[in-house]
This record gives sequence, C-alpha cells and structure tokens, in this order.
Amino acid sequence: MSIGQAIHDFRKDKRITQHELAQQLPLDRTLLSKVESGSRELPVSLEPVLSGLSWKIALKIADERTGGYISNILDDVPNLDLHPAALKDVLLKDLDDLEKALEGLVMAKHIDPEKRRASAERVWQELRDVIEKTVVLQGVLEEEFGIDRKRLIQKHEMEVKRGER
Repeated sequence: MSIGQAIHDFRKDKRITQHELAQQLPLDRTLLSKVESGSRELPVSLEPVLSGLSWKIALKIADERTGGYISNILDDVPNLDLHPAALKDVLLKDLDDLEKALEGLVMAKHIDPEKRRASAERVWQELRDVIEKTVVLQGVLEEEFGIDRKRLIQKHEMEVKRGER
C-alpha cells in the first residue's frame, strides 16, 4: 500500500471528502487527488501533519522513508493483529525478552569484556524491539480512542518536570 492509498483509506474511514481533508492540511485538493492516485509525491512538509492524523499513515510514511524498514519489522510478526489486546501480548513478550537480556548483562559483570559487550548489544536490540512495538501501540490507541497525542505529550512532560513520573 502506498502513502496515497493510506490517505485514501483514512478519508474513507473518517467519511471525509478530499476537499475537507485538503482544508485540514492545508493542501490544494487537486494535489491531494494526485497524491492519492500516486501520480505525485506527498510534500515532505506535510508528513508530520498527516502522521498526526493517523498512525497508519505515519507508519506508511516511515516505511517509505526508511526503505521498507517498518514493513520488515512487521513482517517478523506474521498476521500481526493491530488490536490493542493483541499488541499487548507482543509487547509483553518483548518486555520478557528484554528482562532476560538485562539479567544476562547483570550476570556478565564478572566475565570477559567481549562477552559483556555482546550481552550489552543484546540488551540494546531488545530495547529497540520494545520501543518499536510501543510506538505502534501508541498509534493504535490514539486512533482507536481519539487520543490527542500532542496534549498527552505536553501533560507527560509537565508531570516529569514536577517529578510526578
């Protein structure tokens, strides 16, 4: 699926016209039509705006801009169900793998530096897996429950500044 197709699907899911979406962006409706049909590229300046509207669009943009990196991650999890409950199970498995890797790193305290380094690299990889799945889950929650990402980021930052997190 292309970015244009992801935008088209988003519009259909939200039951809005090209004209209505173009006004939100702001973007000329004819350019939006060309992006959806694949005859024009999405202007890079609009990527953050569109990503904020839909995690699916954000995922597609990230996938195209990274040469398929995201789809390769998702290919590692065949038949991935993007429902929050299913993502929870995937994330919990990754967290369990991370915990085991961290335990290995702690236990590697008294072994040779090369094995300790290899253990640290495994922890790094497991952290990366957790982060990637968490970002997908955040997007799913934002879309499914209409969560305002910017508002929650600001709230979180304020809680951190006040020492509440």
